[in-house]
This record gives sequence, C-alpha cells and structure tokens, in this order.
Amino acid sequence: MMLDLLLLGVGLILIIKGGDFFVSSSVRIAEQLRMPRVVIGSTLVSLATTTPELTVSIFSGLKGESGLAVGNAVGSCICNLGLILGVMAALKHVEVHPRTLRTAFAAMLGSGVLLFVLTSDLTLSRGQGVFLVALGVAYFVFDFSRHQRHVSPAAHAEAAALETEFVNRHSWLKGGRGAALQFLAGAVLVVVGSKLLVDSAVGIARALGIPSLIIGLTIVAVGTSLPELITAITSSRRNVSDLAVGNLLGANIANLTLIVGSAASMHEVSMSRAAQLLNFPSLLGVMLLALWMFSTESRVSRREGTVLLTFYAAYLLALVSLTLAGLT
Repeated sequence: MMLDLLLLGVGLILIIKGGDFFVSSSVRIAEQLRMPRVVIGSTLVSLATTTPELTVSIFSGLKGESGLAVGNAVGSCICNLGLILGVMAALKHVEVHPRTLRTAFAAMLGSGVLLFVLTSDLTLSRGQGVFLVALGVAYFVFDFSRHQRHVSPAAHAEAAALETEFVNRHSWLKGGRGAALQFLAGAVLVVVGSKLLVDSAVGIARALGIPSLIIGLTIVAVGTSLPELITAITSSRRNVSDLAVGNLLGANIANLTLIVGSAASMHEVSMSRAAQLLNFPSLLGVMLLALWMFSTESRVSRREGTVLLTFYAAYLLALVSLTLAGLT
C-alpha cells in the first residue's frame, strides 16, 4: 500500500512535467503555423494536455481496467469546469467570447449527452468506443480546418506573442532540435508517469476494496488534469484567458470521445447505476452551469468561480458518500 502511494506520487510528478513540455512544444508549433490563440487552445493545446488521460486510458484498457479509464475521463471533465475554471475565476475574472466558443460548447455538451445515452444500459461496448473515437477525430479535424481558413493578420500577432510567453519558460530549447527534444521528453515522461499511475491506482483500489472507477473519478482525474490547471493559471496571469477556456472545452471533448472511446474499444466498460446517475448528471450540470455563466455576461466572475468550486466540492462529497455506503 505504501509503495503504491509512493509510485502514485512519482507518476503524478512525471505527468505534470511531461504535460508541461507537451503544451510548450505544441504552442511553438502553433506559432510557426500562425494560428490564433483560440485555435491553439481548443485544438493543439487541448490535445497535448489530454495526453496523460489518453496514455492512462490505453494502459488501463490493456490491463482490463476500463472503468479506471472512463472514470478518469469523466472525472477530468468535471474537474476541468468545476475545479480548474473555478480556480481561474476565483483568482481573476475570466473573459470569454461566447460566439467564438459556440461550436466547442455545443460539441462538448453533445458529447456528454451522447455518452450518457450510450451508457444507459450501464455498459459501453467496443463498437461504441470505436464510434466515439471516430467522432472525436472528425470534430478536431473540422475544428482545426474551420479556424485555419479564417486566420486574420491580428491573429498572427496573437499567436506570436503567446508563443513567446510560453517558450520563455524553456528558453534553452529554442530551435527545431530543441522543440523535438522537448516533445520526446514530454512523451517519455507522460508514458512512464501514466504507467506508474495506473499500476499504483489499481493497487490502491484493490487494497481498499474501492472500485477502480472511483479512483479514476478522483485521484487519477485530478492528477491527469494538472497540465490543464497549469495552462489555465499561466494563461490567466498573461491575460489570455480565452486560450485556457478553449483548452478546457477542447480537453473535455477529447476526454468524452477520444479517451473514453479508446478505453472502450479495447475492453467493454461496465458501471453501477448509482455511479452513472451521479457522474453523468454532474457532468452535464457543470457544463450547463458554465454555459449559463458565459452567456450572461461573457465572463466568469470571482463569485461565479466560487460557485463552481462549491459545485465540485459537493460532487466529491456525494461521490465519497456513495462509496462509503457501498453503492458505487
């Protein structure tokens, strides 16, 4: 048990650093393509910051622990909007442009509803997993090409300025070779960290007699969402909060399609009715709450950030209560 806890901590540290490397290298690629920051956030950075979830999903599926992978993905989505967006807004109000993010919001909400419907029989088959992966790939290809066709000269300056802000943290890696080294280092750290995280999480779940789904919804979900948290805080400090919001929405779409789909395509997922009725309504609830906040004032205030944090705390309390009652 103690060894599993130690390995869990090491795995989280490796994932955090690897995710940071992925984000930095992705932004540098985006700058070379002269992409606007909302595209960087909703496509490249969101895919980069979800590599921990994807790697955890693959390792979990290979071990037959698909519940851990799905719990990780769904828990990360709730964490992204409840905890991370809440922390961002609590520190400094978050400015957004609802019209720009309309497509991403619709895709995120639609993915959540679809997943809720697909799991109505408490299972997610391999065929449904493949369908979700195809849906996720189609969305990101569409989103990338849609924005790429409408890049303005002002967006060029945005991307260049943002790239400078991120790369300054790793100035020793400037140049093509540095970017490649950074990307490979991030890949190695995320893969090794994810392997340690999955193995230790499964060990802890078995030692405590807790379903792996619950471990995925809590410890693993928060751990693999740390790259998004780092990106969110950095973006907020640099007054480019729309990058962070686009990243969170894109990461949620990736989680609900690519990540969940990858796990299910390798091994059929099953869950309890109590877990489904708590987690998916909570997911849809925090999505609608964030959508309402964005649409009313085109920003999330500090008070609204506190509301999101309270929602997330209530969700965790309900999850722990159900677990202790043996209903999950």
